[in-house]
Amino acid sequence: MLAKTVKKSAKGAADTASVENDITKPVSGGIIKRYAHTLIKPHVSEKAAHLAGRGIYIFDVPLSANKLEVRKAVEALYKVNVTNVRTIRGIGKMVRRGKITGQRNHWKKALVELKKGQTLNLVAGV
Repeated sequence: MLAKTVKKSAKGAADTASVENDITKPVSGGIIKRYAHTLIKPHVSEKAAHLAGRGIYIFDVPLSANKLEVRKAVEALYKVNVTNVRTIRGIGKMVRRGKITGQRNHWKKALVELKKGQTLNLVAGV
């Protein structure tokens, strides 16, 4: 995952090899394309609005997403520093419509805590 770049001097000899983290550099489609699948949408509710006042933001994420992927996605897309990520996984309820039974989809959401003083403007105009 680390990209190495080698700078050559005028004489053709390699001076130094610098290692850069590929998260900060847009590669083949950019940062948004890389993390578009990790954050589905911001979770909008009264509780989410209350937690946003304390610097904790809630996102709906895929069932396969882990805490590290969520942290990298939020830091890359919103240019903020994440201090803590907690995840909650819910099981879809059984529902019944007459004789037909079914099940709602399973879901997962992530509670992302930002560094003090940093905010996200997720629900502007709602």
